[in-house]
Amino acid sequence: MSKTMPNKLHAFIDLDGTMFHGSQAIDGADRLIECLQEWKVPYLFVTNNSTRTPQQIAALMEKMGIQARTEDVLTSAQAAAMFIRDHYKDPFVFMIGEEGLQQALSDCNIRWTSDPSIAEQKQIDVVVQGLDRQFTYNKLEVASIAIRKGAASIVTNPDVQLPSDKGISPGAGTIAAAIQAASGVEPVCIGKPEAIIMQVALKQLECTASEAIVVGDNLLTDIQAGIRAKCLTALVLTGVTSKSSYASYRENSNDLPDYVFDNLEQVRLLFEQNYENNDTERALE
Repeated sequence: MSKTMPNKLHAFIDLDGTMFHGSQAIDGADRLIECLQEWKVPYLFVTNNSTRTPQQIAALMEKMGIQARTEDVLTSAQAAAMFIRDHYKDPFVFMIGEEGLQQALSDCNIRWTSDPSIAEQKQIDVVVQGLDRQFTYNKLEVASIAIRKGAASIVTNPDVQLPSDKGISPGAGTIAAAIQAASGVEPVCIGKPEAIIMQVALKQLECTASEAIVVGDNLLTDIQAGIRAKCLTALVLTGVTSKSSYASYRENSNDLPDYVFDNLEQVRLLFEQNYENNDTERALE
């Protein structure tokens, strides 16, 4: 461990690969959340998913037996919409994405269209893009021309690959690469491994980085985002990262997680220890 454990932890927990695989909960996910609630540990589920709304994600988790409310979820689409709201004055946005990004923009009262024919007739201030399984050449053309004319380019998340029932499908980062190639402009990335989504999460839980821990299964996204945001980090070997791949990574990188756990029960025990230590300190006061 490289950082001091705070008196009270705030948790930012990844979803796919950490809480569940597809539609199947990972062992210990339900108990971890139940205990965090019992111990009054503030937490957010922080996901790079930009296609689902927070309501849809919470409903999916409830079906798996993991307690979740809409307000417990922060998506890369929400973080992108908040970033646009906070950095641009009354922008008109060309949106390339799905329902999660559409709702996030509307919730932030941002003017947007996903229709290329409408966008072509407007002054586009921002192009924001997530995963769009209806992506077309026309959308690529409108986006790249707008960016070349000065529109800001924003991508919700950089994931180039997306596990699916068909195998490994193209992710939002693949579309972003096409837009960057056509426009010549590198987009601002909101989601993990960038720190922007974590800064939004910190603001939402009203805590500092030194009071937070990022829990996730992916060294290159979850853990990197936590490190860049200066939070504590806990890698759990339940998804993308295996023991063997972590061993290889450890030999070749200095950006290592503060904790490495085999399963979610070990994560739960970390929070239990923190809770019990704080409880003892309160009793001695």
